Amino acid sequence: MGNNGYETVLLVADTHFHLDPDPEERIRLRRFLSFLEMSAGVDHLVLLGDIFDFWFDYPHFRLKGYDDLLHGLDLVRDAGTRIHFVGGNHDIWASGYFHRRYGCSENGGPLTLNAGGLRMRLIHGDGMLGRDLLYRCFRWIVRRRLGIICAKSLHPEILFAISTWLSGRSRMATRDEASRIETLAARRLPRMQGDWDLAVIGHVHHPFIVEHQSRKLAALGGWLGREGYGIAREGRFELRDFEDGPPI
Repeated sequence: MGNNGYETVLLVADTHFHLDPDPEERIRLRRFLSFLEMSAGVDHLVLLGDIFDFWFDYPHFRLKGYDDLLHGLDLVRDAGTRIHFVGGNHDIWASGYFHRRYGCSENGGPLTLNAGGLRMRLIHGDGMLGRDLLYRCFRWIVRRRLGIICAKSLHPEILFAISTWLSGRSRMATRDEASRIETLAARRLPRMQGDWDLAVIGHVHHPFIVEHQSRKLAALGGWLGREGYGIAREGRFELRDFEDGPPI
């Protein structure tokens, strides 16, 4: 529990870790494990989607390759931090496993968290700002029961190949894209419904905050080319970069 009775919330998205990381990604993974060490003991850690570049919970086995990352999350849980998982378009199917292992919501959908002195609406953000039509189509498939049934009928190597092809489109936003994303967000915010102070999204790989009247919409920067995360406490929210120093 933070000062003045407020809880501390850390939020991160879009690390896009692969089952078989290359040497450069292993360095990035070690940095993220250091971020998780920092997270251990705070009140809440929110994983806001696409932490894993590919995940599918087959009925009789789990794909291997994320053991170090899951162990790091185990340490966060064991330190008393509550872990929340909002699935992205790459890892929404991990929600059942995260429900069993960490007590997260079973469906991995958007959630509202009243903590850090703020009422936060937590959404991965795919399809929200219209960045990529292909992503929106993929989102439509993976978030429906029919898509899960069809995926289970595929050989794991085929499903993995499809996901790997799609993952090649996950990257940092260009300068022009970033400007367009912020413009779309500023237009969308006044139309968003619900009882919340702050909406936080991932997916766009570009950090920003827009404000309308008493409400804000923030996007986390992701971990492709930067080490972005968000922190909420004492009624305030900040975007940070782990590279600039880990103190919370």
